[in-house]
Amino acid sequence: MIVATAFAATFSSVVFFNPVLGVFASYLEEAFGWSRAEIALALTVGGVLAAVTSPGIGWAIDRWGGRWVIGGSAIVMAVCLVGLANMTALWQLLAFYAVGRALAVGAMTPAAFVAVSNWYIRGRAMVAGIVAVGSRVGMAVFPLLVAVVIAATGTWRAGWYALLVVTLVVGVVPPLLFMRRRPEDLGLRPDGDPPEPLGAPDPALAPDWDRREFTLREALRTRAYWFLGFGLSFILFAGGSVNFHQVPHLVDQGLPRTQAAFIVTVFSTVGGLGGLLGGAIATRATVRWTMVVALAGMAGGVLLLLVASSVAVALVYAVVYGVFFGAMVALNQVIYADYFGRRSMGLIRGSHQPVQMGMNAVGPFATGLWVDRTGSYEAPFILFAVFFLIAAGALVLSPYPQRTVGEG
Repeated sequence: MIVATAFAATFSSVVFFNPVLGVFASYLEEAFGWSRAEIALALTVGGVLAAVTSPGIGWAIDRWGGRWVIGGSAIVMAVCLVGLANMTALWQLLAFYAVGRALAVGAMTPAAFVAVSNWYIRGRAMVAGIVAVGSRVGMAVFPLLVAVVIAATGTWRAGWYALLVVTLVVGVVPPLLFMRRRPEDLGLRPDGDPPEPLGAPDPALAPDWDRREFTLREALRTRAYWFLGFGLSFILFAGGSVNFHQVPHLVDQGLPRTQAAFIVTVFSTVGGLGGLLGGAIATRATVRWTMVVALAGMAGGVLLLLVASSVAVALVYAVVYGVFFGAMVALNQVIYADYFGRRSMGLIRGSHQPVQMGMNAVGPFATGLWVDRTGSYEAPFILFAVFFLIAAGALVLSPYPQRTVGEG
């Protein structure tokens, strides 16, 4: 039930992900005359808001778990979707979308992965792959759903209402009913292990189940903490930019909007398979090296997107980039637990989020400014490929820190 609920959370959080706003972009340009950069600014404001609030949210996830963080976030997101369906001015897009996005990427998604990372240790990478499929399914379904609903109704406002229904049904109810913080809270153990023998130490006080258990202060003294934060920041800058701009780029390349949305559906569907494959490989290898390979593949994939001027080439991009991106997304969410253990995972991850969410916020907006002025995606997409390779290099330079059990 924990895994299924986390899956539902990652699925419903996609309503505020970049590809979905990318489908609305051209309609908003036509309806209000807003530029691509102005629309992408909503992502930037939302990312900044997520960055500012993420350390506190990380603490809240460690303290109370995902039940209230996910459920409460989904309720506020639903209110924001009503506002977006009725907006008439740019400030309303920036306000409602920013709040919804901040909760989707800064609260719902982290809480879902922190939850399953608390419930699993040996099976963590594989379970993360399963939960990551939720976001891939959402990215496969929502852009196409929005495009079809808008085409059928003749109004982009109906697209927001369709997302509202999904958020209420999938995002609010399951976490409030089924999500729990840690197995120890229910007298259970991670991975479904049998209970400790009578008289054994309290499982809640036995961090030796993990190879590594770091506090934030201890993590700050490791090289891995700094290189990991550096690398993931570049991933979020480039990955968020590609996700938002892939649909506008494909439309600029001559593909109809419905075909461009279909390419995102293929990319996301394949990404779900990539998440499962990445989780399976990481279980046998390591999260670190599996991510290195995935990032190298993403660098090649984004260059395919640059030259995608036909449906055939776009499909090749969707498959190649989708597989590697899906694996990266799944493993990116549990890599902190893999490096630093479970107990302070939300706080350690949250300490990096201001920079990472800031990078994720700036990327789509900066890319939109460049395209508005030059009319070309060539330079940004090449830069994104370089950023993915830089992130891979940072992971290569980030060996797992070791800590003697009971140290400190």
